[in-house]
Order: sequence, then structure tokens, then C-alpha cells
Amino acid sequence: MRLPPLNSLKAFEASVRLGGFTAAASELGVSPAAVSMQVKKAEDFLGKTLFRRTNNSLHLTDAGRYYYPTISDALMSISVATDQLLENEARSRIVISTIQSLAEKWVAPAVSRFRSIHPDIGLELRIESDPVDLLRTQTDIRVTSEGHLYPQHISVPLFTDSVFPYFTEQFQKQNLVKEDLTKAPDNLLIHTDWGEQYASYPTWSAWFRAAGTARTPDVRKGLRVGGAAVAFALASQGAGVALVPKMVISAQSGSEPYPQSEWPGLPLPYAFVAILPKHAAPPHENRRKAALVQALLSNLTQIDEQT
Repeated sequence: MRLPPLNSLKAFEASVRLGGFTAAASELGVSPAAVSMQVKKAEDFLGKTLFRRTNNSLHLTDAGRYYYPTISDALMSISVATDQLLENEARSRIVISTIQSLAEKWVAPAVSRFRSIHPDIGLELRIESDPVDLLRTQTDIRVTSEGHLYPQHISVPLFTDSVFPYFTEQFQKQNLVKEDLTKAPDNLLIHTDWGEQYASYPTWSAWFRAAGTARTPDVRKGLRVGGAAVAFALASQGAGVALVPKMVISAQSGSEPYPQSEWPGLPLPYAFVAILPKHAAPPHENRRKAALVQALLSNLTQIDEQT
């Protein structure tokens, strides 16, 4: 039986499916150079060029277009056969995937509540960026604010949230003139960098407008951080004042926006949702697992009682 190395086939399949070596490398957990090298091994074995490489882009050759469907189907068949052998283990384990900003302050407490009721059920909590291939990674629940990236699956609305100014009482006494947050110096504002793909998340400029003040702070003078959880942690240490989702604040025992309910909030532009993978033909023997997934989903929706 003449076969190219398995890793070279995996690299080729992932590169085609994901549209490039960089995305394939991220999924396979290797470098883009390693993916390129593996694809070259497959090409050397076959004596055919599978990709045309032009200006940092990839295009399938005729040989690549002929080869890809067969390789993709073969790797999927191997995956399905492996899943069947591991079915008993997978049936009793629930995989929940979420984003970093939700994991510690909200998803983890929900998982803890679920485990107290179902201590015999295995759980795996993954922290991943969107999008996630739910079927290929055998994910049971994906919690995210990017529901539009999963149109082929089932989206369950969980909650909407708003950001509020958060700072400590000591910070207020030392830095705010007459407790007026609108006069906080630019160097004491903590700015959350939501990522390059987002353009409509709340900013301090928008918050000042909501508070009745036309002000555009100089971001260069403040503290810029990646993620709401980090912004909250720094504000909790008195490093400044941050715009923090109410969910993050409420999940911290005993924490409330300070001063309570005095300052306006800004709604986040996207609702948080749970994505449930839509299988073509879910097996009847997985009904118990489906019920457990629904029970975990109920624990996730308890955020409504906190916010």
C-alpha cells in the first residue's frame, strides 16, 4: 500500500479547508513553515504540485483539486471510526468551549454548579478564539458573543450585558475631584483593547458622551490592556478606572460598580449565546448526554439572576 506520510496529508487537508498555511498551523499546533514542509513532502511523494504559491496566497492546482476530496473524505472516515471506538468515553464527557473573557468569571462557576449535581460526569473546559469547528473538535457547547460565525448550528441566547465604570473607593478618594468621574485624568483611564476585528465596542469617549460630557481622552496617556478581565483586575488594584462588563463585576463576590448605580452604562454590541452543534443525524443512544448538555446550559443561563 503506497501512502504519503499521514502528517503531510493532514497538513494538505487543513491548508485547503482553512485557506492557508497559517490557519492550518494554528489548528495543527505547529508553525506555518512546518505545514509548508509537510505539504512539500506530499508533493514530493506524489511527484505533483498541489498548490500554486503566488504573492503569499495559495491556489489548488488541477492535481490538488483532484486529490483533496478523496483525502478529506478519508481523514474524516478515520476520524469517525476513531470516534466510534471512543464512543463510550465521549458519551460520558461534555466539552464546553468559550472565550477568555467569560471563562473564569462566569463559565467556571456554572461548571462548578453543574459538577455539584452531576459529580460522575466528566467535563472539559477549553479556552479558544472564534471560530471553532464544533463537529471536528467534538464540542458540545460553545459560549461566545460571535453567534453569527455559526449559522449552521443552533444558537441559544444567554444574556446581554453593559459596561460600567469600575474603581475602588480608595481610588475615588485619592484621584476624583468632588467624586466627579468625568474629570478623571487621562493617565488614570484604563482602556480595553477588544481586538482588531472589533470596531463598535464601548470606549471612554462614548461613555463621556453618555455622561453628558464631550470629551475625547488621549489613549496614549492611559493604560491599554487586552481583555475585560485584565482591566477589572487592574482597577481592583487601584491602578485606574476601567469600563467593565457587569457580568465580570457581579461574578466577583461582593463587588459592585463604585459608586453603585450613579454612572451610566454602555451596552455591549453583541449578545452572548450558547452554540449547540447541529449534527446531521444525532444517535439515539446519546439522549442522556443531550439531557446533560441541557442541564449545563441551564446553569449557564443563571447569569440572569446575577445581573
